[in-house]
Amino acid sequence: MLMKKIFTLCTLLFAAAMSLQAQVEMDNDTFVFTDLDGNPLPNGAVITISTLNAEGQMVVPVKARNTKGQRAAVSMYEMIDDKPGGEWQTCAFGNCMTLSATGYSPKNIVAGDYDENIATEWIPEAGQYASWTATLQIHVFNITQTSRFGQVIESAGNNIIGYGPSLTLNFVYADPSAISLPGTAAVSQQCYTLSGLHTDKPQRGLNIVRLSNGAAIKKIVR
Repeated sequence: MLMKKIFTLCTLLFAAAMSLQAQVEMDNDTFVFTDLDGNPLPNGAVITISTLNAEGQMVVPVKARNTKGQRAAVSMYEMIDDKPGGEWQTCAFGNCMTLSATGYSPKNIVAGDYDENIATEWIPEAGQYASWTATLQIHVFNITQTSRFGQVIESAGNNIIGYGPSLTLNFVYADPSAISLPGTAAVSQQCYTLSGLHTDKPQRGLNIVRLSNGAAIKKIVR
């Protein structure tokens, strides 16, 4: 009976130690996400991106900052399996690549004063309107050292030593002709045929409907 109690106690202590270790790893605060003005973003922050730039990209307006003042090996784990199409490009921590599925940006060792734009963007297929969610999380790795010709060379290792902050990105790629101004009730005012003829109501075929908030939408009547 005594041996059974001792075994149970050891099991509980081991489980508690493992839980504490996991919590320490999860709370790694070497890096923080910030907005483009340098204001820190809380862990788990949600950002909605609905603007398409002149290059057809939906750019993530976020930077990453090293808060410890010490060199660190780091990579961005990017969860993009819900991506409906298009391309995903990332230049997180100084290395650029295209990701086709959930995975890591290239690992890199960055300086203690690192404070740079993560330069990540979704490039949707033109006209393929969709909404989806991606998640980014900073992972910190060990730094390995090897000696070559009398010189010590450091590189990012394969062991994760800490999980940094995460960020949720809501992408909204919508048909601009069907978007109403935020917070404004959109009530139709005037209807026009494709040739520009003003009508009392939408006619059969393609119509242009101007709304009370100033937006114009296309409406098809069959």
